[in-house]
Amino acid sequence: MPNATLLPRRMFIDGTHTFCSGKNSGIERVVRSIVRESAKTVVGQEIAVVIAHDDRFFSLDSVHIKRLTKSAAFQRNAVALMPAPYRWFASLVCWLLPLLSVRRCLLPDAGHLGIFKIAHTIYEKYARQAVTNTAPEVRFCEGDLLLLPDAYWAKMRIWPVVEQARISGAMVASVVYDLIPITHEDFVSEGMRKTFVEYLRCLARHSDLIIAISDSVRDQLKNYLPQVCDSGNQCMDIRSFSLGAELVAAKAVPRGELQELFADSNDTPYLMVATFEPRKNHTYLLDAFELLWQTNPSLRLCLIGRVGWLCEDVLARLKQHPRRNHQLFVFHDVSDAELQFCYQSCRGVVFPSIVEGFGLPIVESLWHGQKTFASDTAIHREVGKEDCVYFDLQNPVSLAEEIVAWERQLSIGRPPLLVRQPLPWSESYQQLIGCCIDVFRAQGTAKRARAA
Repeated sequence: MPNATLLPRRMFIDGTHTFCSGKNSGIERVVRSIVRESAKTVVGQEIAVVIAHDDRFFSLDSVHIKRLTKSAAFQRNAVALMPAPYRWFASLVCWLLPLLSVRRCLLPDAGHLGIFKIAHTIYEKYARQAVTNTAPEVRFCEGDLLLLPDAYWAKMRIWPVVEQARISGAMVASVVYDLIPITHEDFVSEGMRKTFVEYLRCLARHSDLIIAISDSVRDQLKNYLPQVCDSGNQCMDIRSFSLGAELVAAKAVPRGELQELFADSNDTPYLMVATFEPRKNHTYLLDAFELLWQTNPSLRLCLIGRVGWLCEDVLARLKQHPRRNHQLFVFHDVSDAELQFCYQSCRGVVFPSIVEGFGLPIVESLWHGQKTFASDTAIHREVGKEDCVYFDLQNPVSLAEEIVAWERQLSIGRPPLLVRQPLPWSESYQQLIGCCIDVFRAQGTAKRARAA
């Protein structure tokens, strides 16, 4: 056991976006996994989950988190929570007025709010206020560590209170997921790109340590930050850690549609897990399966992911597809338990993304022992190493041929997949905290030297 004096006296993990948003994409799974592992770790110091509200941080217990999660559940699928008469009436209106704007308003996709946005905003504010009325406010001091692993380009108001924590003596460590709005501007709006640049400036200015989720992102940050930040007012310590792979064990029973879809072990679908947005490349996957269906019409494909942005074309293609609900299935509001069920039961996992900061579905797939097909990019090879089948993003035939080869193997018996075990979240968490403790100790040594 390390000397306790060389460890942070208290550690606070922020989850403002994750616990209030209701989303279940990769970042939210990462934050929840870090929080889960922190509860298992005993290193002699206090560990607490916090959220920022009204320019203050508040420490949450499990009751507070459940209350926030209940509030956020409405955003996951507002329409599903509405009574049947509303859904019938809204469907009728959308039939009478077949306009996209009307459907988005009255029957928003999972993860979107439409007409419910105002009510949800009021309710969310009430729920957060109710939580912070009973949760203790955190007053930072020397010896504290504040870890920021969430989506702060969506929560820019957090930085003033982060700076106050740092002024009070806390060390601040920030996790960075990718630089996609910088390196691939075509996938985001101009407004988003500007917001993201400002987020990076704030992060560099208010952090003592920056930790990227891959070596590739770490190297990009080291090259990019000096271009947009004042060298005298920028965090220079940039490190990396690897994300964990396993999903938390869940006892909830998957919905009947999923149970039926994955019931026959000899006829389960291929699986893609990703938010619907251009860089995830659903169009490429559909093109590849169009080729496969010409000679393998019984193959099935299941797409799981919330509706993101700039994806109207692919959603329209899916809605009108003649194989929809026969060989092609789409789910926008899958829970953690259902996602785990799908990973365990699928025929293989396909991840055709154009660019990632890590590619969490790759390690999640490998953790469940599934055949994993990934687009041939540098970050995917860093994460998947020799355990994935890589295909050419320029040619859907490349993926189709790899799946045909896998089908031939399956026809003579599913071969054992001899792959390395991906990193569990316990080890990922230790990597992350190890980076923080190294910098915390270095800062303590430097302070003692200056005081001598």
